This record gives sequence, C-alpha cells and structure tokens, in this order.
Amino acid sequence: MDLQTRLMDDQKRAMKDGDKVRISVIRMLRTDLKNATISKGEDLDESEILDILSRYARKRAEAAKEFEEGGRREMAEKELAEAEIVKTYLPAALDEEEVRVIVDEVVDGLGGVTGMKHMGAVMKEVMAKTAGRAEGGIVSALVKARLSQ
Repeated sequence: MDLQTRLMDDQKRAMKDGDKVRISVIRMLRTDLKNATISKGEDLDESEILDILSRYARKRAEAAKEFEEGGRREMAEKELAEAEIVKTYLPAALDEEEVRVIVDEVVDGLGGVTGMKHMGAVMKEVMAKTAGRAEGGIVSALVKARLSQ
C-alpha cells in the first residue's frame, strides 16, 4: 500500500475513532502532498513524499521547541504529539554509523572527490540515498568530516 492510500485509510479510521489531533495532522499532510503534486504537475514519487513528511515533522519539532522556550508547555506538547503522528509514516531513521557508511560509499563511488569543493555533489547523492531517513545536519557534518580528511 502506498503512503497516500495509507494516509487516506488512516484518516477514515481516525474520523471513526474521533481522534481530532490525528485527523488534523493527516488532513494537513494530505493537503501538503496535494499542493506539491499540483505544483509539480505530476504525481510525486516516494522520496518526494517522504521529504514533505520529514519537513512537516521537523517544523512541528521546531515549533515545540519555540513554545517550550516561550513558556507555553501545553502548545509544545501539542506540537510534539503532531510530530509523533507524522513520524509513524516515516521510515526508521538511520543511525550515525549507517549514514557514515553511505557517505563513504558515495565518496568512494564518485572517485577523485576530495576537499570541500565537492561538498554539494556528495550531499546531493547522500541525501538521495537516505531519502528522509537522516537529518540534513547530521549528513552535512559527516560529509564535511569525510571530505576534510
């Protein structure tokens, strides 16, 4: 079952269960996916869908942090709950060692890649291979470390 079908089925289930938070999150996700499809002019592939979901989860986590810093604990908890719902649709995150292996494979596969001038090319390949399963900041740090050797 593809992710969009799963979202639609989960939305129906949440409506039957009366889970207002889950309904709201799934509606927002489906709206974001539909808008991206319209902007692109064709159906999204799985990596594009995962990218949108990851971005949404990251925004919720950042909003929770801001609310927490502002002393709005109840709003922070709401944002974190929404982020957790989105994470159920994302593949399991790669740990740092798994990302390091992918970075090494990409650098070795590109051949002759040395120095920071190749950072963009390496990042593009690694991010494509990790497809929403690794945070960009972690990938960037590992790529910088490898290219600085």
